[in-house]
Amino acid sequence: MKQVVSIVLILFVFSSLAFSILVPQPSLTLSYHNGSILSRDPLKVYILFYGSFSYSQKIVVRAFLSSLSTPTKAKDVPNVQKWWSITRGYVDLSGSTVAQNVEIGGESTDVHYRLGKNLTTANLTYLVLQYLQNSTASLNSLLLVFTAADVFVEGFCKDVCGQHLYTYPTIETNWKRFPYTWVGNAESQCPTVCGRPYAKFEYGAPTQTLKGPNDVGMDGLIFTLANVLVGVVTNPFRNAYYRGDASATEEAVGVCMDRHGLGFSPAYPHNILKDNKTGANFNVHGIQSYKFLVPFIWNPQTLSCAIQA
Repeated sequence: MKQVVSIVLILFVFSSLAFSILVPQPSLTLSYHNGSILSRDPLKVYILFYGSFSYSQKIVVRAFLSSLSTPTKAKDVPNVQKWWSITRGYVDLSGSTVAQNVEIGGESTDVHYRLGKNLTTANLTYLVLQYLQNSTASLNSLLLVFTAADVFVEGFCKDVCGQHLYTYPTIETNWKRFPYTWVGNAESQCPTVCGRPYAKFEYGAPTQTLKGPNDVGMDGLIFTLANVLVGVVTNPFRNAYYRGDASATEEAVGVCMDRHGLGFSPAYPHNILKDNKTGANFNVHGIQSYKFLVPFIWNPQTLSCAIQA
């Protein structure tokens, strides 16, 4: 009986190998579709906090954005700046690369929830257009919209944790498209979906829960922000760098399956750094001793997923 089982297993292995050899496996790469990237340097970003955010939560967002262009101490490797520098490999038709200097141009907070606590994508676009009319933001900048933990956005938790989008040409945008991002704080609505790996999954295989450097909501928000930021600069209008067809694309982070550590699997994220003082798990250093978790990016120069250029 044991011999029969062994033979069956051997045949299964060989048949699997033959199948993998005969059937072409998809290559992990991105194609350039001749569209625009965000190359204007410096890239000025404007922040809109929609709803109630604490001072410390806002500081986390500012620290991450400031870390994109600011060197940290030599010993603080890997760091956010070196992670962002991977995007330098994305080049447009004119030979320009993704902007490497990111500056915070302004910030606003809507504590009155003027559109309520249940938003559609159309509501987000309205907020963006209103911001453009009432701020110093130019059409060459980028608006980042963050919704508080008690705000539900269309598709949030079910389909997405955040997105990069753009407005259609209108009189408010001088008949140009304007890119923006949205990310939600999932702390109370779906931490197990958008706060991983800092929140334990409710279903499926057992998962290794890590201790976040900030809080579950903001650590998940930063991870998603990192994802959509890379997406918006390399594929702002859905016609630049992506894999797949235009209706179902995978971008510079998506092709790396949102991984955040070497040897990563959804249940057991390996090779994550640990702060000896606080026990917090992270994978990149930021300015002023801040620590973050960011996803790997597809590096077009090395043709591999990486966390440092």
